Amino acid sequence: MATYRVRMTDGTLRTEQALRVRTDAHNLYLEERAAGAWRPVLDVRLDQVDQIQRRFTENDGRWVWLTETLPAPAGVRAWN
Repeated sequence: MATYRVRMTDGTLRTEQALRVRTDAHNLYLEERAAGAWRPVLDVRLDQVDQIQRRFTENDGRWVWLTETLPAPAGVRAWN
């Protein structure tokens, strides 16, 4: 399971493990799968999110945090 770090606009950090990241028009969701259903482990409004990072482990064991872009909201087409 991937580890994500969410930096909020107030400067706080939230670190959570999740299988997927998704957004809708208003919220960011970090989700895990339990009993065949997706369950949110973190649900936060998009206007409160400053940055999201994913943790990768290097071959020597060091952690590297890479900044990720927020996914396009579900059901919203990015083209015309």
